[in-house]
Amino acid sequence: MKILAEKPGIYGMIGGQTADVEKTGQKLDKETLEFIFENKTGALIEASMMIGAALAGASEEELAGVRDCASCIGMAFQIADDILDVTGDEKTLGKPVHSDERNDKTTWVSLYGLDKAREDARAYSLRAARILREMRPDAEDSFLEDLIIYLAERDR
Repeated sequence: MKILAEKPGIYGMIGGQTADVEKTGQKLDKETLEFIFENKTGALIEASMMIGAALAGASEEELAGVRDCASCIGMAFQIADDILDVTGDEKTLGKPVHSDERNDKTTWVSLYGLDKAREDARAYSLRAARILREMRPDAEDSFLEDLIIYLAERDR
């Protein structure tokens, strides 16, 4: 319950979403953009994964590893979302593309460029997969590891 109460709150998803809305139209630095990504997207993924781990009896140390893995997944997912806003197809995505640019939002792509964004999304997903394998050596080549990589490289 503590995880569920904290992650979506003002120091989690709500805080990240609020900063995202407040900062629209402003040029953001890396730290602010990371804050938004870590809280807006990362907090929900962290909550989901940490709650599952806690219910399975994870120790505090294991929960910290799950949190770190989920945080990397959240960063990779959000960077990939920024990439798709530039490269995606509206019909395939099922949502408008180029909306970040129209809304004058700083994104990972606008801050670093498309190639660096792809590189960073991959790096975050590989870090998440490494953390997962450190916690669970049997996770290598697993569905979860494949899902982590897919989320950063998806085309929709």
